[in-house]
Amino acid sequence: MSVDEVIEIFNDVMTFLKYVKKYDRLNDLDLGMISPRDVDDELIEYLEENDIFENMDYESTTDDLKNILLLAQIKKDQDKTFKYIVDTLLTDVEIRDGGYYLRLRGREELSEFFCGGNRNRYSARQVAEQILSEEGLDYVYYDSNTKPYETVTELDDTNLAKLKDIIYKEVGNVELSLEDYDSDYFEGLSEEQGTEGYFRITPESLNTLLKDTDATNELFSNDLDEIGSELKNLYWNSENNAYENEIYDLVMGGLNQYFDGPILEEPKKIGENTRYIPYVKIRDFIGDVLSFIQSNRGSSYADSVLEYYGDYSSMMISLFNEDIQECIDFRIPEYPDWSRTTKNINEMFNDYI
Repeated sequence: MSVDEVIEIFNDVMTFLKYVKKYDRLNDLDLGMISPRDVDDELIEYLEENDIFENMDYESTTDDLKNILLLAQIKKDQDKTFKYIVDTLLTDVEIRDGGYYLRLRGREELSEFFCGGNRNRYSARQVAEQILSEEGLDYVYYDSNTKPYETVTELDDTNLAKLKDIIYKEVGNVELSLEDYDSDYFEGLSEEQGTEGYFRITPESLNTLLKDTDATNELFSNDLDEIGSELKNLYWNSENNAYENEIYDLVMGGLNQYFDGPILEEPKKIGENTRYIPYVKIRDFIGDVLSFIQSNRGSSYADSVLEYYGDYSSMMISLFNEDIQECIDFRIPEYPDWSRTTKNINEMFNDYI
């Protein structure tokens, strides 16, 4: 006689279970033989109240009862149950150093924790994948209209003094033809010096010259064009370095939502070669798993059990897709941060000028 036939005699599962309990034989039942159509909240609550799940075997349990079984076993022995989970169900997680660590196929795998979409040129996920890759960010902020004056105005007192010394060394007290310059500044300087058709740059005039936008740009486009080119390169690289570092900080800071500490590289010898396996500590592995099994409690769908995914990352993606957990997101900046750019200009000045 099948279980269904036996249950039919009692009209329903609950009546049958209460009868079995009367004779203290509940723990002898193979609940895996109960049809998923008979599993409801009343049945689950009854089984939980009678501690039936604590001694059940996970692998032989039906999908609709597996998460309920895990919850009961976690309640009884959390450490033992989570060891079973990482050994059998989510095999990319290891217990080490008092925590749960995600073993990565590559750093780029962590980009799966970021949100997709396309608000700007790239989504947070696309940018994260680039930042976490060996190649790095392939998009740079490019300002083709940068002029030397923009660099000069960001120099601190020390670097501005160095630039003045370099200018004076190159063209100080040299006769510079007015035919090469259109700025009113140089016309006025020539009149002030009483010269005709030319002017000279003196230590005194440098102070006012470098405060004049047109005069500064003209000087670095003519007699000091090589220095002017380096000033533009300095600004460009300072901007792009600031932009990339800001996005790097957004990505790595975002990872703190689900991970704790840096990405570790563990060497593994494979023949004569050494491969480095990346690991990262999961901030709240227990909480994440509980979030999954609680949200899928009593579900009989194939994707409602941990072994369907087999790894932590895939499980988390399912939680993101169901809006149970929030993916990591940030707004991609449109422009480099001004304070970072200025800092870079002054730190990198000696490398260019």
